[in-house]
Formats: sequence, structure tokens, C-alpha cells
Amino acid sequence: MSEATITHSGHADSTVTKGKSAGVVFDMSEGPADPASYDVFAPFYDAFTAGSDYDAWAGYVLALADEYGLAGRKLLDLACGTGNSFVPFLRAGFEVTGCDASGAMLAEAARKAPAARLVEADVRELPTLDRFHLVTCFDDSLNYLSEERDLASAFGSIAANLHREGLAMFDLNTLLAYRTTFATDSVSAHGDVIFAWRGASRADAAPGCRADASIEVFAPRGRGLYERVTSVHAQRHFPRERVLDALRRAGLACLGVHGVLADGGLVPDADELRHLKVLYVARLAEGGVDE
Repeated sequence: MSEATITHSGHADSTVTKGKSAGVVFDMSEGPADPASYDVFAPFYDAFTAGSDYDAWAGYVLALADEYGLAGRKLLDLACGTGNSFVPFLRAGFEVTGCDASGAMLAEAARKAPAARLVEADVRELPTLDRFHLVTCFDDSLNYLSEERDLASAFGSIAANLHREGLAMFDLNTLLAYRTTFATDSVSAHGDVIFAWRGASRADAAPGCRADASIEVFAPRGRGLYERVTSVHAQRHFPRERVLDALRRAGLACLGVHGVLADGGLVPDADELRHLKVLYVARLAEGGVDE
């Protein structure tokens, strides 16, 4: 089994706050991975998500944020990965801070978006970086948190970084996603790189379930040879009532829960059995933290 050590690096013109370097094993099939295991997947992430229209998604999100009274242009994007989720906001004139647990993903983000400030940190233990008008967390990143207390800690980090008039917007996978996407296998290709998705969930997965999926990447390495890189993605479903309870405990008030359509469009009536994702909108509660 080959092993790679990925060190934290960034673009010379970007600001990268470094925590520690990450050592990862290319074949991670021996056990589930936490979000930092994206280090191994970082070189292939943009190819894997090439079909995602982040510009359109940002447009839908900003239109909805305006409806809820977006008060400024300072953005904190949590679990930002390679920066795809925040680049459209940079183009829209936002001052952007991106945060991720994976140093390798941040290195990719730094190369494509030198204007962004990047911070390597765990969303559950994020220090107060500033007071942001908009705090986002997309691509079902919060579903990687395995316990409700972890979700509450992440919401606490959001609250600690939110402007008094700011908005928090985050998406979560629904039960439908764990009964379909996470319960099936598929193969896709981008150029010469092949991706094999293997879902290990069930078609009758219950609310609050845990679900694993693996992504095997077959990347050409010359002379007809391919390198196989495997990452395991362990997630948990969070029913709406548990999400709302965690928000309250973190001092956040939910303003709305929207269904995410296949094209990224947003509808007001979210349905766990009709939409693959839902988008929550929250802001600081007037009474603060609910003990």
C-alpha cells in the first residue's frame, strides 16, 4: 500500500493560516475517514465535481440571502474545499475567508483564489475570525459530523463568527440521498481519470442513519498504468427536529428550510423524501444561547 504525506502549502499572494501538516494513506479502505481525509482526494476533487454549476448555485443562494435581508459583503465559507464554493462570491465582490480541515484542499483553493484568506481549522473548534455578514457551509459537509454534539459545536462556531445582522446558510443531505445516492454504485470519467462511487447505505435507511460511500479514483500514470486512490466518506443523516434543536442550543434561530432542486434552484417547502438536499437559513437568536 502506497503512502503519501501532503504538507500544507499556499499561493504566495494568499493568506493561509496553517495548523499542521497532514499525513494520509492513499488506500483508506480500512476504515471510515473524517473530513481531513479529503487530503487524499484533493488533486481529483475538481474533476469529480466538474458537473456542478457553482456559479448558478451561488446565484440562487445570493438571491435567497437578499430575500432574508443580507446586510453586507463579508463571507466566511466553512468546509470550503478547493474553493469552488466561494469563488463565485469573490467575483460578486465579497471579501472572502475560507476554512477547511484539509490542508491539501486549501492548497488547491489558494492556487485558484489568491485573494481569499484561508484558514485550516476544524469547524467544531473554529476560533472567532471576524464577524461575517454571511457564513456558508455547502456540499453536505456538516453530514460528515458523526454526533449531534459535533453538529451543535459547529453551529457554535458559526454563531461566534456571525455579524449581529448576519445570515448562516448551510445544506444537508436528506433521507432520500441516503436511500438513493448512498445506496447505489456508479462510474464516471473526466478526461483520462475514472471515478467509481460505491454506496453502502440501504434503500430503506432510517432517519438519523449513518451511511458510508467510497470513491475509487483510477488516474493514469503512464505506460498504460493507472494509480488507484480510495477515499471513504462516512456521513450521518440529521432529521430536521435535531438540526433545529442544535441551532437553538448554539444561539441561532432558523428562518427557513428550503428544498434544493436538481439544477440547484431553491424552493420554500423542503421535503426529505423529494429533495436530495435541503438548505437551512439561520441568524443569531435574540435571546442568545439556549442552555
